[in-house]
Amino acid sequence: MLRYILAVPIFGSLLAAPALAQSTAVVIAPPSNVRNTPNGAIICTLSRRISITVYQKEGLWYYTDACGGGYIHQSQIRFQGAAATGNRARVTGIRQGQLALRASPNGRAIAGLNNGNVVQILEQQGNWAYVRVVQGPNRRVTGREGWVNSYYLALF
Repeated sequence: MLRYILAVPIFGSLLAAPALAQSTAVVIAPPSNVRNTPNGAIICTLSRRISITVYQKEGLWYYTDACGGGYIHQSQIRFQGAAATGNRARVTGIRQGQLALRASPNGRAIAGLNNGNVVQILEQQGNWAYVRVVQGPNRRVTGREGWVNSYYLALF
């Protein structure tokens, strides 16, 4: 009888639990640790920029199904904005030199883009866009990803 009484509230609460909202985020600062609890033991380390699915937020941590399920700190991810994702743009308005492709918004330059380079916008954060270079006159950067000042991008 005692087993039955304990099982009913647990089963009932599982049925009443709301479905978790799901979003896609990009790991922006590898290596990034996934932990068993917020600030807990490390389950695994994500060693490259990848898209992950995140569900609920607990303080500064998001639950993800990466590594079999665990928590990743909000500083390690950026959400992909639905309005910006998938848009293509052309680099324009560079009068001298190149547009810096950066490791982080206003961070160190990792490559340079020329006027006419085409990028796919993966995320927007203020006046910064996280992009993947698709094509253009500077073919050495095709496929590279990074942050650029969106002032120099023209959507098409």
